[in-house]
Amino acid sequence: MLSFGHAIYFGLSGYFTIHFLNVLVESENAVFPVSLLPLLGGFVAMFFGILIGYVSTRRAGTTFAMISLGFGEMVTALTLILVAVFNGEEGIQGDRVTGLETMLGIDYGSNIQVYYLTGVWCMIAMIAMYLITKTPFGRMSNAVRDNPERVQFVGYNTQRVRWLAFTLSAFFSGVAGGLHALNFEHVGFETVGLAKSGLVLFMVFIGGARIYYGPILGPF
Repeated sequence: MLSFGHAIYFGLSGYFTIHFLNVLVESENAVFPVSLLPLLGGFVAMFFGILIGYVSTRRAGTTFAMISLGFGEMVTALTLILVAVFNGEEGIQGDRVTGLETMLGIDYGSNIQVYYLTGVWCMIAMIAMYLITKTPFGRMSNAVRDNPERVQFVGYNTQRVRWLAFTLSAFFSGVAGGLHALNFEHVGFETVGLAKSGLVLFMVFIGGARIYYGPILGPF
């Protein structure tokens, strides 16, 4: 599915992660490990993916792309309007050093620790996505992409398949958004904008949309 608004889930996850990170820093009894914040961001993005996907996946092709573009522009505008939540053009600052994991020798004060955290989460996400492609749902997703009319003919609901695929993709985008927030300790309106969505599309199409490793190799 060609989406021009997938940065929504990346950015909203980043905003939630940075807000939650600030709560952890200010709380004296905080017990949530920073290493799991990307997972929490993924579930936040999944929630928005369920809501938006239910509406947008009712259509496919160019219509779906235009709907995703509309949602993307709407969310970008909201980040500038709702200053109390998104802090406008300045964005939200955070501090990833909470001290909760110092017993393990990890405080994320150095960039190398964040680098390895990102690497671990990327590997987990890559393995999970690869395993999904080998499930019956993964096969059916390919069928809906290639020949939705035949899928409907054999009795499957193509909208539900697209909706579930859309929701899962929002989850993985949210994991990336959480990692972005931890890496830069700042989230701004540009993370939900069209430029970010376009960057993802370039990665996918340069690497190859129909090849599993394509989007991974696309940035290189």
